[in-house]
Amino acid sequence: MSGSHGQFVLDTHNALFDRGDVSVLESAFADGFIEHSPLIAGDRDGLRKMVEDAGDAIGYTNARVLADGDFVALHGRFTGLDETDLVGFDIYRVENGKLAEHWDSLVPVEEPNASGRTQLDGPTAVDRSADEEANRERAVQFFTESLIGEDYEGFRRFTRDGVFRQHSPDIADGTDAVIDFLADLKAKGEGLVYDRIHRTVADGQFVLTHSEGSIAGSRHSYAELWHWEDGVLTEMWDAIAEVPKDEDALHDHGIF
Repeated sequence: MSGSHGQFVLDTHNALFDRGDVSVLESAFADGFIEHSPLIAGDRDGLRKMVEDAGDAIGYTNARVLADGDFVALHGRFTGLDETDLVGFDIYRVENGKLAEHWDSLVPVEEPNASGRTQLDGPTAVDRSADEEANRERAVQFFTESLIGEDYEGFRRFTRDGVFRQHSPDIADGTDAVIDFLADLKAKGEGLVYDRIHRTVADGQFVLTHSEGSIAGSRHSYAELWHWEDGVLTEMWDAIAEVPKDEDALHDHGIF
């Protein structure tokens, strides 16, 4: 992993969510830590309660770490936090050597999709020779045109020869499959509406976009990880979670 914060964030996250070690809340989290997760009420105190309530059932398995300046994104699987295992993304902001802020987008673990891919499998190692800033720029352009702009043909423009490896549980591989899926939902009035990107985390060939929008009129948080090879979009993972209607009651600062 690149960046000075990647290993620190992963180690702290593992201590808390894999070993249930709440002592890191004092040693590694800032006094003014801000928690945006809709699953947690009350910043550090809410985290402590979640972990202690889970007890011995708690567990975490990491698949990917992306480090980008003061931001680190983790992609992995949780046990013990809900009735079913959860999979998705955690984004941390580091300030003065401590965890200062956290966002997440987590969804239930599903069966492999029609192409046999899971929500976590696929490439994990960051390509240190890749230009993450160029990939970030490509990802934002693709996202703005194809998802915010609802020009789904962008999946053809940014991929090559119809190759697009898909880890979303509901969609098979290939550009035709994702275009047909999105177009069909839109025709039914259940389309994925994207309003804006809140932040990106880019590391090597990976770019995570954290955005918001709505599905069938219900507000959603989108965390989508895009994989690039030689300037071409090749693969994606996602975790799209509905925003609770009472999320403002949980946090004055909201989930974003």
